[in-house]
Amino acid sequence: MEARREVDEREATGEREPSASEASWLADLLQRSGSLVLRMQVQPVLRVVEVVGALEGLSGLAPAELADNPSLLWRLVHPDDRLAYAQALAADEPRTLVVRWQRGRGPTLWTEHVIRPWRDQQGQGFAAAIREVTARVEALRELASTREALESARRDSAYFHTLIHTVNDGILVNDVDGRIEFVNVQLAGLLRATPGEMIGRHIFDYMDDESAAAAKDNLRRRREGEEDQFDFRWRRKDGSEFWTIVAAKPMYDAEGEHRGSLVAVTDISRRKMAEDELLRARNELEERVAERTEALALEVLERRRAEALAQTASLTKSRFLANMSHELRTPLNAILGYAELLLEDEEVGAAQQRTDVERIRGAAEHLLGLINNILDLSKIEAAKMDVSAEEFVLGELVADLRSTILPLVIKGQNRLQVSCSAEQRSIVTDRTKLKQIVLNLLSNASKFTQKGSIELRVTLGWDDGVEWLTVAVSDTGIGIPAHKLANLFQVFSQADDSVARRYGGTGLGLAISRELCRLLGGEITVRSEVGEGTTFTLRIPVLGAEHLGEL
Repeated sequence: MEARREVDEREATGEREPSASEASWLADLLQRSGSLVLRMQVQPVLRVVEVVGALEGLSGLAPAELADNPSLLWRLVHPDDRLAYAQALAADEPRTLVVRWQRGRGPTLWTEHVIRPWRDQQGQGFAAAIREVTARVEALRELASTREALESARRDSAYFHTLIHTVNDGILVNDVDGRIEFVNVQLAGLLRATPGEMIGRHIFDYMDDESAAAAKDNLRRRREGEEDQFDFRWRRKDGSEFWTIVAAKPMYDAEGEHRGSLVAVTDISRRKMAEDELLRARNELEERVAERTEALALEVLERRRAEALAQTASLTKSRFLANMSHELRTPLNAILGYAELLLEDEEVGAAQQRTDVERIRGAAEHLLGLINNILDLSKIEAAKMDVSAEEFVLGELVADLRSTILPLVIKGQNRLQVSCSAEQRSIVTDRTKLKQIVLNLLSNASKFTQKGSIELRVTLGWDDGVEWLTVAVSDTGIGIPAHKLANLFQVFSQADDSVARRYGGTGLGLAISRELCRLLGGEITVRSEVGEGTTFTLRIPVLGAEHLGEL
């Protein structure tokens, strides 16, 4: 029945069944050519109608395997090619396509399929002639790759030609003897020539004798395989010159033989001009600096001479004032003594006469105080002020200060408050200078305070292993403007000229107090508000009585 159906199919399609001899001849031809022909029915059932040729050689399948499982033919087709193969099978007209066959054993083959669909009363299917075309596909691929490589080389050649002729630097290739084989338009333009006229000439034709000698030495170095970068001078046909940076490296052929040099040339004419200008400016500046240095040296010498003279004069003045202490104080002490005697004499009873004597004594005391201040300042400047450390009880000093300043406090109708946190403590420092400093601060507070209060606070405390004496003198007087505080401790400085006219004074007291405080190792600070009052704080280091023997 199966054989009869195949006969009916051939009759329906107009095909003649080949004779036995023809079938044998066709099978042998297909086997020898590595091809095969097959007929497949797809509908109503999938089956192999006929297979002739090199099925096993192409697919690795035996005819019986394919007959038992016709779907193996579909599995042979590479997954990436199955869509195109399915479209060819579904077409109504014959089609030819190349697909990959994945065999169970052996490499993947490229195969060409000529597919012809058929349809009759029993169903539909296709006939296919299949042959291997792996060699042809690979040849076509290689040809395409070669064409692509040639096209890429052509594009690259055009690209690099454009690149070499458009870069800002000059490019030159010369042989081992310095004959120019290639030059780009930039270098030719720098030399005011064209690439055509430069090729074949020697590089020495564009140099002076000195540069040519250097270039010949450089060619020798290229032959030895050395690379160089250096400044180089070129000469044009018109005799003008320009400077460049040259980077040169040797070139070799395929056999490794030296064949010349590749040279990159960068124009640095503007840089050279700038360097020349800079060199001239530097030389000019060096000359001016040398002249100015000489002038400054003379000026410094003159200033040192003037400073030495001023220091000598100041020292002479200070020594003079210090040595005049006895001569100035003796007459004043005599005046004060006679004034005291007159005041104590009972015969001096007239009120006017007593008033005059009081004025003499007051003027003499004021003058003596002024002279004492000037002499103290002179001793400080002349470095003749000595520090005499002694042991004393702090409370006794505070009581002495209170009794001394009390008349001035009462005269200004002020209240005096005194506090000391360590009255029984014995300390070691220069008692006389400490008393002078604090009395000056109390005197100032009494002078600039009327019907107010003055406070003296004395405390002892430790800071970083050192015991410090802190003395604060506060008042409710006129106060000091903030912009005047910076110059308050300057010599002959007072808060205001009107203050000097109203309250008197020379402006030496605070300056002397600060210097004395520094001699004792401390410092004075001030805090004040106009109309509210002023606080001066003295802070000096002190020793306990047990350390007196160490001084």
